Amino acid sequence: MANPIIEDIRLKIRSGNPITRLIIINIAVFLVVSLLRILLFLTGNSTLFAGFVSTVIDNISFPISIEELAFKPWTIITYMFTHIDIFHILWNLITLYWFGQILADYTSTKKIIPLYLMGGVAGALVTLLLVTLVPVFHHYIGSPMVGASAGITAIIIAAATLVPNYRLNLLFIGPVKLLYVALFVVFIDILNVATYDNIGGNIAHLGGALMGYIFIVQYKQGRDLSSWINRFLNWLGSLFKASPKSKLNVAYKRAVSDGEYNYGKKITQAQIDGILDKISKSGYESLSKAEKEILFKASNKK
Repeated sequence: MANPIIEDIRLKIRSGNPITRLIIINIAVFLVVSLLRILLFLTGNSTLFAGFVSTVIDNISFPISIEELAFKPWTIITYMFTHIDIFHILWNLITLYWFGQILADYTSTKKIIPLYLMGGVAGALVTLLLVTLVPVFHHYIGSPMVGASAGITAIIIAAATLVPNYRLNLLFIGPVKLLYVALFVVFIDILNVATYDNIGGNIAHLGGALMGYIFIVQYKQGRDLSSWINRFLNWLGSLFKASPKSKLNVAYKRAVSDGEYNYGKKITQAQIDGILDKISKSGYESLSKAEKEILFKASNKK
């Protein structure tokens, strides 16, 4: 009999929205790593087990070294799902939830995982490039890097680029435009680079921020950078699904002419554009219930 907790997690990953899936995967990796470290502590730091734990963490962390990366190319993906410190993962996942929801509301939930991955990869490559080429950063070569921050920063900047006037109610501060939140995030990362505080992580954040900005600029121009990743993920998912039994079910309905189709599409697009303009000027809360419903249905079709 299957464990109900495991079955529930599997169900959440399969049917949950992309934000939920990312959160569950990050938590699962963190729990495995934490369990190994607890076992290491209980064994009294035995040399054999300590070496095993070190090897596991070393093989899922991103090495800021071209030579090491050549032997561990998978780490450019695994590092963005790996956390060692509980406060690190807690803050990252809360931020992912907040800003992921905003971006999903104005684009589609299908954009979240691809942008998270592209932001993480961009962050790792920008860090590797700068640490390798800039002499003052050379002593960081070979250092391990972990965390989802680069991918999450991409989502934050993407959301701010798309709806800069969206207001967040911050504790002790009140309503603040998303644009100012994003600018503050970037400013802090630049400041931390200058002060050598978590240099690899902060450069990675800036790489993720650049990817988030590029993603939305391209999106506004009609180019969806997430489409090829979604196709790959769908193909990958299909490999683990059993082929369903074919059930022939034929339904007939009146064919829609090209004129009718294009007219209906124009009306829908015009409605969406009007709603987005209203959000930009007055914020999401200014929308009526009907307008929120239209936006929600449109995002699910993308």
